Amino acid sequence: MSFPQPFEGSAADEIAVLVGASVHPVSGRPTRSRADATAVTLALSLARPMRLLAAGDMPEAVARDYLALGAPRLQLQQTGPEADIAAALAPALRQTRWILTGTRGESEQASGLLPLRLGALLGRPVVTDVLAIEPDGDRWVVTQALPKGARRRLRVSAPAVLAISAAAPVTLRHALADAMSGRIERGTAAGASSLPAAGQRVPRAKHRKLLEARTVQSGHARMLGAIDSPSTGGTVLRSGSVHTKAQALLDYLRAHSLVQF
Repeated sequence: MSFPQPFEGSAADEIAVLVGASVHPVSGRPTRSRADATAVTLALSLARPMRLLAAGDMPEAVARDYLALGAPRLQLQQTGPEADIAAALAPALRQTRWILTGTRGESEQASGLLPLRLGALLGRPVVTDVLAIEPDGDRWVVTQALPKGARRRLRVSAPAVLAISAAAPVTLRHALADAMSGRIERGTAAGASSLPAAGQRVPRAKHRKLLEARTVQSGHARMLGAIDSPSTGGTVLRSGSVHTKAQALLDYLRAHSLVQF
């Protein structure tokens, strides 16, 4: 009887893309992660030697969905339910120059800490929210998303960890032939350890409880209530000339230092 062997990194694999199973928000069935699939598509567009790597429990249907993107193989590390995924993957990634992951899974309990923890274990810089990659010799020029729609271009040297945003402008494909011909290689995780207990685990609610207003009012009634509220100090002018109303508005602006004349 043969047992799976631990995977070791190879210098020929320039890019490793980490993928994982997510949970569909409606059906609750396991599915591929949109961010991870985006990372796979972006890596394939670079036309460099690459491999997919996963750890933990991944159904074969989800693994085939990742292979349908066009990757030739997926290496699946067998770990326990409480294993530290980052520690399990680190030994197989030490010789890989570029590590790509999704920013985070779509499930409610996804923390998005895997890229940061891998960077800390391997001693590599981490770039998050990556939208595009342009090879420039031995370096990559990456486009990073910033708050309020801003963008930033960075020149990154290998080795590095890049967390790809699910909003990256790529088109995901699904080829049944690639899904069937791709190889799923199973192995054991070398040096996997259990996560320390962070606190008491409690079951999450199946559905979120929606907040309901104490009283149901129209938009017009809510606006009048906000204006007439004593906390705002507002008044409603229902009578008077245009000049009187304009003067009242100007007095309000001056009282709140909104105008200087």
